Amino acid sequence: MKSSSLKLLALFFSVFIFIHCKTKLDLGEKSKLPVISTLFNNRMLLLLKGTYATDNPLDWSELNNGTGDLYLDTQGEGFDPVMTLVNQPKAGSVPIFLDIGEVRISSKYLKGLNELTQIRDTVDSNKFWDYIAPNRQVFCTVTYSFDNNTCTESNGILKASDFFNGIGAQFPSNDPSSQTESWESALITGQPWLGRQYYYAAIYFRSLVTGYALDAGIPVTGRFDNRPIVNGLNIVPRNNYVAGTTSAAKSSIVPKMFPALYTQLPTQADMQIRDGFDPYILEVRINLKENLMLHSYLTSRSTTVTYVGVSDIFFDHKGEGDAGGNILTRARVIYPETASSLTISGGGNSLLHYYGIFRLQETEFINVLPLAATPAKQGAKIKYLNPGTYKAVCLGDLTKQDGYPDTVVRETTFNIPEYPFRQTYNIDLTCP
Repeated sequence: MKSSSLKLLALFFSVFIFIHCKTKLDLGEKSKLPVISTLFNNRMLLLLKGTYATDNPLDWSELNNGTGDLYLDTQGEGFDPVMTLVNQPKAGSVPIFLDIGEVRISSKYLKGLNELTQIRDTVDSNKFWDYIAPNRQVFCTVTYSFDNNTCTESNGILKASDFFNGIGAQFPSNDPSSQTESWESALITGQPWLGRQYYYAAIYFRSLVTGYALDAGIPVTGRFDNRPIVNGLNIVPRNNYVAGTTSAAKSSIVPKMFPALYTQLPTQADMQIRDGFDPYILEVRINLKENLMLHSYLTSRSTTVTYVGVSDIFFDHKGEGDAGGNILTRARVIYPETASSLTISGGGNSLLHYYGIFRLQETEFINVLPLAATPAKQGAKIKYLNPGTYKAVCLGDLTKQDGYPDTVVRETTFNIPEYPFRQTYNIDLTCP
C-alpha cells in the first residue's frame, strides 16, 4: 500500500510539472526551445509577396500599361550606356530565382533608428532581432537544372507563383513573442502595453537572379544555388547601394538588400502581436513584379552589361554599377477572425492607377508602400483590414512611367469598426 501511494504521488507531481512547463511555453515566454505551439498549433502564418499590390496585382501581361513589356531605362550620353537588346523578353517571360536566407522582426524601436547603423556586431544583432523564420527558402519561376535542386525539392516554383500573384508565398516560421511591453517602453513609443508592437521587418536576400543579362552582347553566365544560370545575373549586389555611393561611404551603410528593411512609425501600430491564442498573418512584401526595368552599366573591362533590374523610382540610375534604393518593404499583422473586407467603387480600369490604403495618421503616400493596395479596376477589393480609420488614395503612375505610382490623384477617409467582425464595407472613390 505504501509503495502504491508513493507511485501515485510521483505520477501526480510529474503531470503537474509537465503541465506547468507546457503552459509557460504556450504563453510565449522566452526559451531556447521552439514555442510549443509551433509543433502543433502555430498561431502565425508568414506570407511573403513580391508585389506593390496586396490584393489582385496586375497580371504579367497587364504590366507597362497593358503591353507586358519590361520598362527601359533612359539610354545615351549622361544616362545608361546603349543596351544590347537581343531577343528581349516580356516581363512575364524573364526567369526569376530568389534565395531568401531568413525573415526577422524586432520590437526595439530606438535601437533600430537610422537604418540599423546602430547594430555593430553579432551581440547587438542577437539582442535586436527576433529570429522568427531562420530557414532558407528558394523560389524560382522556372527550374534551373535537369536534376533535383533546392527549388524543386521545396515546391519553390509554386511558391514563386504565389509570391507574385497576390496570394503570398508561405515561409516556415516560429511564433514571435506577444509578451507585454514594459510601461517605460510603451511611454517612449506611445503604444499600449498589452501585447507587443514590432517596428522592424527584414527580408535577407542571399541571391536574386534575373534571367536576362548580356555582356557586350554575349549572355552572362551567373550562378544560383551553386548551379550555372546562362543569361542570368544576381542583382542583389546591384541593389545594395544607391547609384553614386562612394566606396568610403559604403563602409558605414547597411546594404539595402541585406536586409530589405521596413521601419514602422510608432503611430502606425500595424505590427502588434496581441496576447491570446487567436491566429494571425504576418504579411511582408516588396515592390518587385511591377517594377522590372532594363538597365546597363560599364564594366572595368569597358564592356556594357545589360540586365533586368528594378525601376529607378527614387534614385536615378545613369549607368553606375550600383542601382539600389528603389526596393521598398512593408509589413503588417492581420487577424482574419476579426478583419473585414473593403470594396471600392469608382475604378476606371486604368492599368496606370491603384487604390492605396493608408492609416489616417500617414501623410506620405509616394515614398512608402501602402498598407494595402489593389489596381483601380471596377469591383476593386481589399480582402483584410483590421479595425481602424484609414485613407483610401487614388494613385497614378503618371509623371515617370516605370510601374510605380508617383502621383496622388484624390483621396477619401473611411472607418472599419471594431464590431461586427468579418463584414464587407464599401466606399466610393473615382480613380482616375
